Amino acid sequence: MSNQAAPQSSVRRARRPTAGERREAILREGLRCFAARGFSGTTTREVAAGVGITEAALYRYFPSKEALYSAIIESKIEGPPLIERLADDAVRRDDVAVFTGLARGMLERGARDPEFMRILFFTALEAHELAAPLFASHVGPTREFVTGYVRQRIADGAFRPIDPVLGARAFLGMIRDHLIVSIVHDPAEVHRLPIEDVVSTFVELFLTGIRAQDRAAREQVRT
Repeated sequence: MSNQAAPQSSVRRARRPTAGERREAILREGLRCFAARGFSGTTTREVAAGVGITEAALYRYFPSKEALYSAIIESKIEGPPLIERLADDAVRRDDVAVFTGLARGMLERGARDPEFMRILFFTALEAHELAAPLFASHVGPTREFVTGYVRQRIADGAFRPIDPVLGARAFLGMIRDHLIVSIVHDPAEVHRLPIEDVVSTFVELFLTGIRAQDRAAREQVRT
């Protein structure tokens, strides 16, 4: 009987993920879990199960749930900051460009990465230890930029003499409320609204209300 070569199996063994690929898979699954249930409502066991590994294997990449959470947030930090990209518009006192750029940048980030936005909301609501540094790196600088710009435009005589802190909160509040509604409460409804329509409406409403009126316009409003 002649020797015959053993038939080669048509099924190839699946390639084992590299360490880098496994780490990225853990980050993706962690993002999904934390965005759905927050830090307190998520366990490393369920993250590991979602990736298809043991909890012990997960700890070889991230020694604790806190380390995984921090790594997810760090991986999502984008640069340069939005306010740096608007610096030239601010120097030119281009009100429409400044507030349009702010609104568009914030809303596009929310639409591009809603899971990360949910993590930011959870971090604040749960009073997580990362809440303060996240506020300092994300929320604080933007609020200070808008406050400073409003204050400067008041000094220029272009904006009404209001409290610049409240003016900044009014504008940013519109954007953040829209993000909360679109990401948390009713994403299907809000996502049908084109971002450019939302941006132009918010900017027009804000600038119409805050810009200084000439004397004739003020008299017309009074009558």
